[in-house]
Amino acid sequence: MDRLKSADDPYEKPLVGKQAESFVESYLGFPMEPLLRFPKYFTLEPINRCNAECIMCGIDFSAKQKAVMSPDLFSKMVAEMAEHRDHIEKIIIALDGEPLLDRTLHKRVRHLKEAGLKLVNVTTNASLLTEKRGRELIEAGLDEIYITIDSLKKPVYEAIRVGLDFDTVYDNTRGFIRLRNQLNPALTIRVLMVQQELNFQEPDAFAAHWEALLGEHDQIAVQRAHNWANHAEVVQFGDEKTINHIPCISLWGTLGIHADGRVGICCMDTQCVYPLGDLNHHTIAQIWQSDAMQQARAWHLSGRRTKIPLCDGCTVWRPSKRQLSENVGASQP
Repeated sequence: MDRLKSADDPYEKPLVGKQAESFVESYLGFPMEPLLRFPKYFTLEPINRCNAECIMCGIDFSAKQKAVMSPDLFSKMVAEMAEHRDHIEKIIIALDGEPLLDRTLHKRVRHLKEAGLKLVNVTTNASLLTEKRGRELIEAGLDEIYITIDSLKKPVYEAIRVGLDFDTVYDNTRGFIRLRNQLNPALTIRVLMVQQELNFQEPDAFAAHWEALLGEHDQIAVQRAHNWANHAEVVQFGDEKTINHIPCISLWGTLGIHADGRVGICCMDTQCVYPLGDLNHHTIAQIWQSDAMQQARAWHLSGRRTKIPLCDGCTVWRPSKRQLSENVGASQP
């Protein structure tokens, strides 16, 4: 696709050594020592299926063997997380698939909350977010939900999120907002647009529409489409040529756990081609501090992220992406 918009890019030269470490610390908002000790953020995959075929998605679901995370594996994982409850910032129940395809999702939320995890999130396309499912999640103690709606125009939305019905998603979202207001006004809702070629001119109207419907502690985000570690062709924003000049903060911030227990280098490693470990046989701490992870970090800090093909040119954690710790209220990033 053609480059539609230029972006100011301050990273003309690679960041290395202490300069690279400072970038990671500044972006994530924590010193290096606690970042290396245990993950601050998790993305957990309850089920590795999806009910949409989004045009900007780089996941090949046909290459995946269907899996649902077992109760035993989930319990093992939660038990270790509970030991670090004060350290962990957020648990996102979503990775490759649509989490609401897991009918036990609300039970997983409740398990995490009962274990003392302070912020539990579900990220969804809202196609299955009926009143019943919404009530289950809220009553289970859900703290935060991300709902991605890539356009307010039905033809555009359905051209992007192939297989989903705009009216269903929009009505479910509006219904969840009303239900949240009744049952737990403290629950945070983020409505998200992935900006790409088909909706490139829509962010201002999108933000204005949802700002009138959401509360002051809610969020509206417009994020630039990323290239899924070069597995998807998306519109360019101007920072692609220098993305390799900075370390990827995912290596210090987030651990992605697949439904079968395998852990790849990051959320873009959808087939675990760069395996770090398997939670059926390892602990979270062992994987986070593994030789493979340490080597990956060393390459990123020395300006050599291209030694990992998956990292070479990947734009998922470009600097313009919203920071995980940021709370902006009802406004654009």
